[in-house]
Amino acid sequence: MSEKKDFIESVRQKLEDWDYQRDRLAARINDLSHEWKDDAEKRLEEFKVQRKELEGKLEVLESRSEDAWQDIKDGVELAWDGLKTGLLAARSEFEDDKKD
Repeated sequence: MSEKKDFIESVRQKLEDWDYQRDRLAARINDLSHEWKDDAEKRLEEFKVQRKELEGKLEVLESRSEDAWQDIKDGVELAWDGLKTGLLAARSEFEDDKKD
């Protein structure tokens, strides 16, 4: 498999795991107090937008030739890092037992 295809497959696998973690967090939101629940739901909506942007970058990456794909690889990696970090921060914030 080419380096490009390996990279795309790796990011798609990470997104599947991220989707699972996001879904787990969404399920836990119901246990939060009203104040925290509103904040968590807003954050989840932001994640949907960020994920859609990353998906768009992956589609552009897939359409690039083997030689040109490196040009946008860094942007995909940065988008992934932001998405991952955001979810980890939200999970830490909203899964804290003090939010009940």
